[in-house]
Amino acid sequence: MMDAVRDALVTNVINNIFHVIWLSCITLEPKYSRKKTVLILASAGGFYQLLVIVLSYTGILGRMFYLASYSLAALIFGAAYIFGVSVNPSKSIFLMCAYYCLWTFIYNTISVVTDSFVGEGNAAIWLLRIGLNLFFLFLYQFFFKKRFLLACRDIRHGDSSVTILSLLTFYMVSLLLIGSEKLHSHSAYYFYILISVYVFVVVVYVVLFRFMGRLNDEWQLKQLQLHERLLLSQIDSYEEIEQNARQTRHDFRHHNIVVAEFAKNRDYQGILDYLRKYEEEEAEKYTGTFCANHAVDHALSAYVSRAENRGIKVETDIRFWNTAGISDVDLVSIVANLMENAINGCMQAKGERRLSLSVSQKGTKLSIVCKNACAQDIFFENGVPRNRDRDSVGVESILRTAEKYSGDADFAAEDGVFTCRVVLCCRK
Repeated sequence: MMDAVRDALVTNVINNIFHVIWLSCITLEPKYSRKKTVLILASAGGFYQLLVIVLSYTGILGRMFYLASYSLAALIFGAAYIFGVSVNPSKSIFLMCAYYCLWTFIYNTISVVTDSFVGEGNAAIWLLRIGLNLFFLFLYQFFFKKRFLLACRDIRHGDSSVTILSLLTFYMVSLLLIGSEKLHSHSAYYFYILISVYVFVVVVYVVLFRFMGRLNDEWQLKQLQLHERLLLSQIDSYEEIEQNARQTRHDFRHHNIVVAEFAKNRDYQGILDYLRKYEEEEAEKYTGTFCANHAVDHALSAYVSRAENRGIKVETDIRFWNTAGISDVDLVSIVANLMENAINGCMQAKGERRLSLSVSQKGTKLSIVCKNACAQDIFFENGVPRNRDRDSVGVESILRTAEKYSGDADFAAEDGVFTCRVVLCCRK
């Protein structure tokens, strides 16, 4: 009896070690440093192992021990991974369920090949477990890790479909594993069920990956449409500037005649007054620069001009100097989305239409705050504003870009004023 318990514990220790290794590898968007991530997962593994040892030698659960240990592993490692080391719960649940499906596949494969069941352990079982885990770790690290990372980035903020389907696949393979241990049989019917379930799981994950890819394609298309609108606004601004320049060149001869007439009459004060008035009028024709970053400056010029043409009062305070590591495309995307959403919000507001945008930098943190007049009945879902009539593409884009740069975005609406704050981390 003691030998059987010892063998089961050796098998459990091997499982435990690979749980920690696997979860460390699939932590694609860590909340902490790699060292702290591994420490948290190792601590979860130590706690789980202690519980298993106590349950093994006390015999409290008897024949239900396998169900208890399986459930404990899912709960303890799942909680440590989802809430302890990962940034986004939805994405971490997707990855955790994918790993558990792989783990049950390895378990069932070894069980069938060695004709063994839970609680059994020998050299063949241990070597197979180590070999299969190392084989799949190699495949993951060199062939699938980048794809999983891209897939995680494609999951939209707050999307529940992927999470629910992942949980359902994990539930199915768990029932299969528990059922096989309860029946204690590897019949032909069991093989049929086993193959059918894992073919279904593979199909589900293929569909999920394609679904997330289409979400990403749709998001990129809408981003291209946003940049197209921005470029068209910039073209309109350039055409207006060119028209003003042509008018200035055309009128210059007339101004020279006026100045010459003042000079002929020795009216020097009249010359000075005329030139000062001429300079003021010309200055009003051209929009001043907002910042040294040309891409952001052009975007702001286009949207400020659009806002003012719609009767919106605009205030800007742009103070940043070094956005190392932040792409101009991403920065323009955030500014353009903020300004477009703010203009749309102002147009729905009652009373004075006003918006303000401030960009400031403190150390490696870039802070962007946009405030605008808005309607009173803004709908929020999990702290994120949602449009009842159409997809909130601009909001999704802001969230994705902030997450890309280890930053954050939050939204609030109070007393007819909508506020969006975005923080990005400049990379050294």
